[in-house]
Amino acid sequence: MFRGKGHQHTKLFSFKGLIGKVTDLYNKAKTNHKIHNIIKDIMVQVKVISERRGRYNVDGVSARPNVVTVDPRLEAMYRKATELVGIHRPKNELTKWLFEQDCSSRQQPHIVSIVGFGGLGKTTLANALLQDHKAQFDCHIFVSVSLNPDIKKIFKRMLHQLDEKKYASINEQWDEVDLINKIRELIDARRCLCVIDDIWNESPWDTIKLALQDGSHGSKIIITTRNKAVAEYVGGGVYELKPLSNYDSKLLLNKRIFDAEDGCPPSLREVAEKILKKCGGVPLAIITTASLLASKPRHLQDWEKVNNSIGFGFEKNHDVEKMKNILCLSYNDLPAHLKTCLLYLSKYPEDMEIRKDVLVLGWLAEGFITHHGEASGKSLMEIGESYFNEFINRSLIQPVYNDSPFTVNNVDLDMLAETEVHACQVHDMVLELINQLSAEEGFATTVLSDGQQARTHTTTVRQRKIRRLSLHNSNKSYALQQEREQLFKVRSLDVFGHADLMPALSRFHVLRVLQVHDCSRLDNKHLKDLDKLYLLRFLRLQGLRVTKLPESIGKLEFLETLDIRGNDKSVIMLPASFGKLGNLARLLATGVELSDGLTLENMKSLQVLVGICATNSHTLAQIGKLTKLKSLSLEIKEQLEWCTGNSNELIIMCLQMCSSLQELVIRTPTRKYYYLLDFMTQVSSGLQRFMSNGIFEEEFPRWIDSSLSCLTVLSIMLGEVQLSEHLEKLAELPSLRFLRLRFNVFNKHEKILIPYGASAFPCLTDLEFQCIRMVLKFQHGAMQKLQRLCLKVSVPLRSGPFQTSNNFDYGLENLLSLRHVTFHRSVRNNPEAQYSIRKAIADHPNHPVLSFV
Repeated sequence: MFRGKGHQHTKLFSFKGLIGKVTDLYNKAKTNHKIHNIIKDIMVQVKVISERRGRYNVDGVSARPNVVTVDPRLEAMYRKATELVGIHRPKNELTKWLFEQDCSSRQQPHIVSIVGFGGLGKTTLANALLQDHKAQFDCHIFVSVSLNPDIKKIFKRMLHQLDEKKYASINEQWDEVDLINKIRELIDARRCLCVIDDIWNESPWDTIKLALQDGSHGSKIIITTRNKAVAEYVGGGVYELKPLSNYDSKLLLNKRIFDAEDGCPPSLREVAEKILKKCGGVPLAIITTASLLASKPRHLQDWEKVNNSIGFGFEKNHDVEKMKNILCLSYNDLPAHLKTCLLYLSKYPEDMEIRKDVLVLGWLAEGFITHHGEASGKSLMEIGESYFNEFINRSLIQPVYNDSPFTVNNVDLDMLAETEVHACQVHDMVLELINQLSAEEGFATTVLSDGQQARTHTTTVRQRKIRRLSLHNSNKSYALQQEREQLFKVRSLDVFGHADLMPALSRFHVLRVLQVHDCSRLDNKHLKDLDKLYLLRFLRLQGLRVTKLPESIGKLEFLETLDIRGNDKSVIMLPASFGKLGNLARLLATGVELSDGLTLENMKSLQVLVGICATNSHTLAQIGKLTKLKSLSLEIKEQLEWCTGNSNELIIMCLQMCSSLQELVIRTPTRKYYYLLDFMTQVSSGLQRFMSNGIFEEEFPRWIDSSLSCLTVLSIMLGEVQLSEHLEKLAELPSLRFLRLRFNVFNKHEKILIPYGASAFPCLTDLEFQCIRMVLKFQHGAMQKLQRLCLKVSVPLRSGPFQTSNNFDYGLENLLSLRHVTFHRSVRNNPEAQYSIRKAIADHPNHPVLSFV
């Protein structure tokens, strides 16, 4: 249809113009005839498929569930390391190996390797050791190696973990020798605890060990591997991880399904024993099977059906194929639309942290998410998020929680809103199964770093049809020379690695999704054919370093999502043609500015605008024209106009025009001064989230009251405000789930008593409180649903004559739903404070997890 548009000839009255016009009409008729025949053929195929669907009654099998939330029982399992089933014995044994002298006074091992097959919990155990003992070291590192490692990327992760600020961005010109030298320089004369996870063979270790110490300063290295020969090659102690005991296996199954140690009803105990026997004490198998059972009725017939489907498993032979049988059972139990979404994960590399929003947007652009069978009023993004949650509940993906209290500057504020699942990882055993199924279905083609295709055992016919292409650190030797003719059917292209190695965009005729995960070497020449991607719906260019997007981007008339986040603090200029993107629904950026000629009034579909820099009145005027905007993240920059002009009035006018806002984030400059937000007197009545690092200096925000019935997330900074006088306004917010209160006043003394009662903070589950000299006390019955508490309060190095244990009595015992408590690390400097807090945690009936940051 695009080809049929042709070019209009202007010389209508000349002979050449007449010939040109006739030629256009002929070509258009010819193209329309071809389209007619193609559609006719498609309709025949659709009729055949429809009849087959009716014969097999597919609709009854793949009924869609309602919108799903994450099972709260899983949250506890993944978060609460202190209660991980069966971990205490191996953890204690490894602690003795690493940190205690044995009876023969041999030198402590500098390296310990944890060995076991996939799914036994090696990574979980290594991470638990790291969390328990990292406070005893000067620095710590956790990196995953995997089957096809990118050693430079691993070294970069090490540097970033050793010094996040200094190595937030790393010189791309550094080779492995430069990176090794930098790491050695950082850990020289420091005691370091290092976890090197999932080493498959010896060669990666030969390189990684060059960056690590020899243990002379008391540093320790923990290795995890499936291969005992690798552990022996590395040297040091070798710990062979065993499957769970029968008792621990029962405990894990019961906790996942019944949320109790002995919750299995008598009628199901016999079949549960049979299922556990087949799982053979392998945690991944038990959790996967339990998650499947948790989604089914608690009837003997349903459980017997699952038991019969598993086959005979691990009791005699720890065979990986038996594990796959259990995982296949979970896959086969999925409805058809979820199977498609799960196969989409096959394009991601091992151990990669996959952002939830990016994954859902990919599903959306591919057309995997529809309203069919769903409750009315739900957006496609909400439906996609329920798919994501369903995978977590079935233990097919592992949730990554956002636990970053007390961090605001230099971090994406949008990601710090709640301790919710913001990303996921796929266990390598599950990913291996997904890759196999994807290859068998011809769903996606993955090209590894050596230029070879993953899972090349598929049929030749399917290999010719590349629908989705994923390049993993592919080098120039593989430029798809033999398969150029196959690229014209590619609908999705993902490039993991440097963008300068990807094929020319002109080869892709029907591309819907383009994601480049490292644009550090990408420039405008790589984007010159961007306008050829007529059907593109989702464009993601991570870490883009150009100063201006090309004018040709305005030709992508079907583009729905543009994601250019992670552009390394530089600002990208949006061209005038950007305003032609009438179907664009989401612009996600770290920092963008509007060019002078750009107007947004024709962008009627734009609902999400993240990372736009407010530098002048033109920008705010254009934002005000987006009357359907639901989410706005505004960056206020340090510009001359803001110092001398009427910036506050412009912001007020802009926000009043955007009357449909549900989420509002305001980032302000903090280098020289804090930006004051006292001028904000009202917000949209439907506001659901508000976050800002600006200050309400003189008075508490007037717009915070019970009329904000939809507000669930609130993060504000206060100045000379008496919080105790306004606490009731916060307590009356009916839907508030997350609250962050910060104060920038250092000499402020105030005692805050948190009000109690069922009507006070009725929905609050997460509280972060940051103040230097305030005293916080929770009364009996206060915040009855609070599960997570983060406190950053001032604690002196040692107690003085006027300080008693009451100074450290926060009333934690009165928070009946408390699960997680985080204090600032300064608490550890005061023995009395630390003792008082630890005693309160130990005496609490829930025994919350305590951590210091």
